[in-house]
Amino acid sequence: MAKLTKVFGAILCVLGTIYLTVSTFLYLNSSAYLDYNAVKKLTLSQAGVFYFFMFSILILGFGILFAKDKVLDNNHH
Repeated sequence: MAKLTKVFGAILCVLGTIYLTVSTFLYLNSSAYLDYNAVKKLTLSQAGVFYFFMFSILILGFGILFAKDKVLDNNHH
């Protein structure tokens, strides 16, 4: 069972990294970073990219947690 969680963790790590990269480029092209209107500077949540960051960090965190599975086998012989 431990090997299956490591594979699932590796898949989540790859997906989380890709999603984090995409959300970073989405942030860099949003009105929170670019100066479209100098008077009104939007925050991450107002620009709509905060939830993408939060979701990608959660996917990456669970992927790292599953990839570092420390389950011991019951082979005591």
